[in-house]
Amino acid sequence: MTDFALWSRRSVIYMVVVSALAVAAYRLPGITGFSVPWSVVLVLGTTVSLVAGFKNSQVFTRSSEALQAFAQITASSRMWSNLCRDFNDVPTARQLIYRHLAWLTALRFALRRPMPWESMGRAANVEFRRRYRIQEYASSIADELRPLLAEQADDVLKSPHPAITLLEMQSVQVNTLFKDARIPPQVYVELTKLIRDFHDQQARCDRIKNNPYPRQYAIVSSMFVMIFCTLLPFGVVPVFADMGKLGGALGPIAIWLTIPFSTLLGWAYMSLDQVGESSANPFEGNANDVPISQICRDIEIELRTGLGEVDLPKPLPAVNDIAT
Repeated sequence: MTDFALWSRRSVIYMVVVSALAVAAYRLPGITGFSVPWSVVLVLGTTVSLVAGFKNSQVFTRSSEALQAFAQITASSRMWSNLCRDFNDVPTARQLIYRHLAWLTALRFALRRPMPWESMGRAANVEFRRRYRIQEYASSIADELRPLLAEQADDVLKSPHPAITLLEMQSVQVNTLFKDARIPPQVYVELTKLIRDFHDQQARCDRIKNNPYPRQYAIVSSMFVMIFCTLLPFGVVPVFADMGKLGGALGPIAIWLTIPFSTLLGWAYMSLDQVGESSANPFEGNANDVPISQICRDIEIELRTGLGEVDLPKPLPAVNDIAT
């Protein structure tokens, strides 16, 4: 709760300033009583609720699809490891599994690359990112691929699409194993299906990464939220001013209640829009994005354990309750 309040505090500051201006304008000589009709604010608020709700629903769908893709990658990786270990000698199984780990590495680095429409560069997200660590920003793809691929690493790194190149290399080796009668036909079919599944899941991830939530909807939603929150205090101020005319203990200060109540309502709308905007691209590295670094590290530990290795990388723990 405290983290979210700090992350969204800029909307609170904005609403306090606008609300104070609304109160000042209502009491300023020459324009005393200036306000916006409540019916206008009400209609605009209803419209904003519908537009923001639609946007956040679509954003949630994108995030869910991204998580499903990596859940499928995890399941297929386990099957790939089992087939490679059960039907190949140890050196061949190790090569196939390590190349698969290299594919996961290339995929996550590709998904972490910044795109112009993403929100990681916004002040609130830049500040909040100090609370956690993104694995891909602390290392390079070359440093992580070389231990997995040895002499093949340089050829892969020269490719404009390392992840696709690695899947093609897997396919070539599987075909060679089948032609040399080193794996039975049933296993060859299953391995081929898994490679196709890896292509499919990578395509799903690439589609989400390279095709943002339609900017016209995102811009319209954010613009409507800002307009509504700016007009809200000017519609609320006469309500509290009339309350003050009734007398009682709140009489002298009733109009100033415009500030806390307008701030609360405006903060709710602006935070909802901020959450939707920062969750629209589930691979960029925001706090609520799909934790692809942690998922890939867990897969690596599991697959290397299956090879009998004991010198394993450590799991990536959540930092300040944030998994990446």
